Amino acid sequence: MSTPEVNVHVLDAAYKPFPSFAEWVSRSSVDTVRWNRYKVALDDGAEHSSEAFQRAREVVKRAAALDTGAIEGLYEVDGGFTFTVAMETAAWEVELAKKGENVRPLFDAQLHAYDYVLDMATQTVPISEAAIRKLHEVVCGAQETYRVITSIGFQEQPLPKGRYKVLPNHVTHTREGITHSYAPVDVTPVEMARLVAAMRAEEFLAAHPVQQAAYAHYGLVVIHPFADGNGRVARALASVFTYRAISMPIMILSEHKEAYLDALVSADGGDFQPFVDFMLRRSVDTMTIVHDNLQKALVPTAEESLAAISGPAIAKGRFSNKQIDDGGTKFLNALKEDIQKELSRKVADPKIQSKVGLTVGSHPIYLPTHRASHGVGEHLYVELVAIQPSRVQNISLPPEVVTRRYDLLVPKDATGQDEYQILERDKKSEYAMPVDDILPVLSGTAQLRIGIFAERLVAEMLAELRAKVDRVNEKR
Repeated sequence: MSTPEVNVHVLDAAYKPFPSFAEWVSRSSVDTVRWNRYKVALDDGAEHSSEAFQRAREVVKRAAALDTGAIEGLYEVDGGFTFTVAMETAAWEVELAKKGENVRPLFDAQLHAYDYVLDMATQTVPISEAAIRKLHEVVCGAQETYRVITSIGFQEQPLPKGRYKVLPNHVTHTREGITHSYAPVDVTPVEMARLVAAMRAEEFLAAHPVQQAAYAHYGLVVIHPFADGNGRVARALASVFTYRAISMPIMILSEHKEAYLDALVSADGGDFQPFVDFMLRRSVDTMTIVHDNLQKALVPTAEESLAAISGPAIAKGRFSNKQIDDGGTKFLNALKEDIQKELSRKVADPKIQSKVGLTVGSHPIYLPTHRASHGVGEHLYVELVAIQPSRVQNISLPPEVVTRRYDLLVPKDATGQDEYQILERDKKSEYAMPVDDILPVLSGTAQLRIGIFAERLVAEMLAELRAKVDRVNEKR
């Protein structure tokens, strides 16, 4: 948006150039321990096929591409809708169409932009001003106009794609009540040349990818080189560096908008650390989503197991303890509901019965940093039963049963950095969820992860049930 002409000279003069990269890294740092923890877990998945990894990466790309437009207010989304589109669940295209006829073209353009970003990451397309202008042209491919403030009020004007702004685009932020000064029109090419030079420098290329992503993003939004679409370009440009480091884009969801803008405001004030921390957290979210999808890919699909089972062989700290405990219950209930939904979608055969429930009672504490919730402990119980008809009249066969029992452990120190732990009974396998993805509200990231967990669990249990049924039939 542009401001009335009377304010342009004052606002141009108020422009504060983005810092040098040397200044940026001298006043911020990356929690490499946290980064490495999640990256190692991701790298340990070397046994996964390239197809599984590509599918997992596609999920976060679709989520990032969908929500980048929502952050700019082009349309509205919520966690459930993002999950539907990102996972390409049944009828996702119908749900997308309900948002309006212009949403699908915007989403497709934003998807194409992330494909172009991958070319920049692999240096098929070197980072340059021309490449960034092309990125703007791609990401805004479905947007024909943008809203401009003129001396006679708001007007819709054609959006110049792939070209630097020719009119001032200082913005009044309603949430802050102030007008933000971006680079003046005549300074924009010089500032963009400085940003590209910084991203090509040896110091930048040797830096941590989170620092690279945060700096590139911040530098571009400070300049605001295009008439509109700067936020979308900045988020895509940041993904160049996460693609290089972890082969995936950075996933910033619409629900992160307030924290995102707050971190940018802090950076405007000279405190770069909150924005670096924000970008680290979003990178960790991205790695976690991909890791969860890869874990799901290790087991046969629910459809494969159902087909076999139904075949001829068997005749077919920041929070109070109470808040933490209540959050744990909410987490378990969300898992229960998604598992029930997945079972209702996938298991329609009357010969297969299922039961999902929550129970209360004591259980062993495996982690010294965690405790039982509500002082008594809570559990999630899932059971699948295959009823097998006998081939001999008047003789009944015992059903084949597969069960899972998960114990909930909550952190003793209730801070946002702590995690809930779901431990599978006997196997002691862990499934962790950050506290601040559950409290105060269930985040979109959590909804994505819980949905993936439910799909994997149902597919895994059906595979085990299939194996049991196969063994019984081999003995007949």
